[in-house]
Amino acid sequence: MRRGIRSGTPPRRTLTVMNGRLCSKVGCAREAVATLTYDYGDQMAALGPLGLADHPHAHDLCAPHAERLSVPAGWLVVRHEALRA
Repeated sequence: MRRGIRSGTPPRRTLTVMNGRLCSKVGCAREAVATLTYDYGDQMAALGPLGLADHPHAHDLCAPHAERLSVPAGWLVVRHEALRA
């Protein structure tokens, strides 16, 4: 046995996510429930139910981050009705 290497396998910790997608906020490991997209030309952010597929120009958010979403001054936030319930 080499020095500095433990024998055996360390226990694994697993995270089970129902939809397989996590919140895109740094350091957040909650399950994503909403998808955020931006329209820079119209200065608008749209927040709706979780998209069917992961998209490089969209951001998946957990419920707490979706609820406290903020945008730059002068921007409009459009929230899908399903998220208001």
